[in-house]
Amino acid sequence: MNRAGILATIVAVFMGEITAAQRCTQLGQNPQTAFPVCGISVFSQTNVPICGDREIPAPCSNVTITDKNPFWYRFTCYTSGTLGFKITPANLSDDYDWQIFDITGEQPRAIYTDRSLFVACNWSGEPGVTGASAAGRSLSVCDGLGRPLFSAMPELIAGHEYIMIVSHFTDSQSGYTLEFGGGTADITDPKVPQMQAATAACTGNQVSVKLNKEMKCASIASDGSDFSISSGPANITNAVSPNCSEGFSTDTIVLTLDRVLEPGDYMLNVKPGSDGNSLLDNCDNNMPNGTIAFTVHQNVDGQFSYVLHEGCERDTIEFAHDGANGAHTWLWTLDAENISGQAGSKVYTSTGTKNVTLSVSNDFCTAVHTEAISIPPKIDAKFSAPDIWCANDNVTLLDNSAGNITSWMWEFGNGSTTMQQNPEPFKYPKIEGEINYRIRLTVSNATGCTDTASANVIIVGNCNILVPTAFTPNNDGKNDYLFPTNAFAADNLVFRVYNRFGQIVFESRDWRRRWDGNVNGQPQNSGTYAWSLSYTLRSTGRQYLFKGTTVLIR
Repeated sequence: MNRAGILATIVAVFMGEITAAQRCTQLGQNPQTAFPVCGISVFSQTNVPICGDREIPAPCSNVTITDKNPFWYRFTCYTSGTLGFKITPANLSDDYDWQIFDITGEQPRAIYTDRSLFVACNWSGEPGVTGASAAGRSLSVCDGLGRPLFSAMPELIAGHEYIMIVSHFTDSQSGYTLEFGGGTADITDPKVPQMQAATAACTGNQVSVKLNKEMKCASIASDGSDFSISSGPANITNAVSPNCSEGFSTDTIVLTLDRVLEPGDYMLNVKPGSDGNSLLDNCDNNMPNGTIAFTVHQNVDGQFSYVLHEGCERDTIEFAHDGANGAHTWLWTLDAENISGQAGSKVYTSTGTKNVTLSVSNDFCTAVHTEAISIPPKIDAKFSAPDIWCANDNVTLLDNSAGNITSWMWEFGNGSTTMQQNPEPFKYPKIEGEINYRIRLTVSNATGCTDTASANVIIVGNCNILVPTAFTPNNDGKNDYLFPTNAFAADNLVFRVYNRFGQIVFESRDWRRRWDGNVNGQPQNSGTYAWSLSYTLRSTGRQYLFKGTTVLIR
């Protein structure tokens, strides 16, 4: 059959795999979830979901071959020889095709990209029974009407793993049967299934069973009744395999117990379960009754003790493990540094949360535990105080220190002290002019560490806010600037100076910013200048607006 005029195939590469317009999601419809099969059973597929159309490398050069409506089968050759099989549609008017790949040492999905994996195929467009038999004349039958439905039997190699696609070209969901025969190769695993090993979790409530070959996931009784423990008080309540979510068979089963087994030796039995069978291999052979020993080892606990020794400049964390239950290997991880041994210590020069992780083990069990240890910040003396203040007003000091502080000592520069965290508001003595006081705060913590901060405050005897009536900007250090004096206690201050034309030549909202008699760097003429001053007095909240004149003298 020439599919070039029938199929509209869109091929897009995504994540290294060719994705179809309709993705195949059912188990068995992708190479990595292929059905495991053997040579002595007939495999039936009752319906075929419509999906696929991913390109498959094939020896047919005139058309694009795709995995239309596929199912995949995986098998191993145990004796070299020829492989014979037949695919019988439930509806003989349906067209089925197939192709075989040798995937020894390869990932199953490699069939989409590696042409060298090809073994044999039959893409005949004729409906009816197809397969490989002695009647076949070629290992590769390409598509098209009038092509033979049977290909020659391929030669299989012992120890090699193969995968086969059965593609349903007819868009219906009727199924088919697949059976092997007529060739000399043996694809039936001769190994008698049995338990290979049993390993108990260190928690004592689970046992992991390793089998000597893969068994059908569907044959595992979920209640764990395929197994029993002949010694000890625990019963098996659940059996699952981590491999069964993405496949049909598994060689690993995890059993969950209804209680924790104490450390010791135990026996695990395999037997027919509540589903009427024991574990079944891919040829439906029951696993014979059997027994295997396992040991529950003493578990270790990762919990550890620690002590934080705080210092004034650096801190030390000491840590130790109790060494119980045969623990003999310890690995401590602290800020990317590894320390071995049952106990140890680390010095820190920074504060904050430090994670200390211990991985401890005996010969069989391992535990990991992390403690987040908080190192408090170092004490840091800080306070807020006014730079300049009026002798008539209360001075307010506010402690802004950081750290675990237990005591405060204030010195106000006038012989007075207090140990309050935030001193009561107070007044310095009234004076003439200005005086500078040095304020000091010393803080301490419980370990005796101290820190000190200090600041100057200027106390002004005359706190009237005034604008000079004249100034002389000649840089002689006397009356060189025009500004509102003593405005340190004013909020929302706006000071403006105007020339005789009413133009603003200077504006400031900071009383410390002063007019030097220049505008854009150009000295202004001597004469009278008007000014306006508005502000809110901080101590009362009252608003003021003043206007006046000042003489600029050069």
